Amino acid sequence: MITTSKQFSFKAKDFFDYLESQLIPAIKKSRGNNMPVKITKGTKYEMDDTKAEITEYERGKVYAAHFTTPRLELTIRYTTEDNDDGILITFSEDMLSFDREKHGKLQTFFYNWQLKMGAKKELKRMGDNIYANMAA
Repeated sequence: MITTSKQFSFKAKDFFDYLESQLIPAIKKSRGNNMPVKITKGTKYEMDDTKAEITEYERGKVYAAHFTTPRLELTIRYTTEDNDDGILITFSEDMLSFDREKHGKLQTFFYNWQLKMGAKKELKRMGDNIYANMAA
């Protein structure tokens, strides 16, 4: 599992407003209707060839989900903590389809390094999107 944290100048409310603005339309599209969506633990939906299940959801604190595609399986988790400077977001990603026991130490090291760089980019991208959403 890879975990990275970053401080932002917005608040948890802004993070969850943005997250819900992305999730709700995706869930409605997956369900094929425009019925109201309540995001909770256990909510399932599909996007293209990806099956998703929200495994934790507490607005203002945590969002976690499990994703399965024909090629990979992973879990992601965002935890948020408001502070005097804004928010500290911790992003975790666990690539369940990578069996470390089938790979050597060097291969696992490079794999973990790639995941860590990807996690940092994902967290920065999420922050940039939230800032852009707030300005809109």
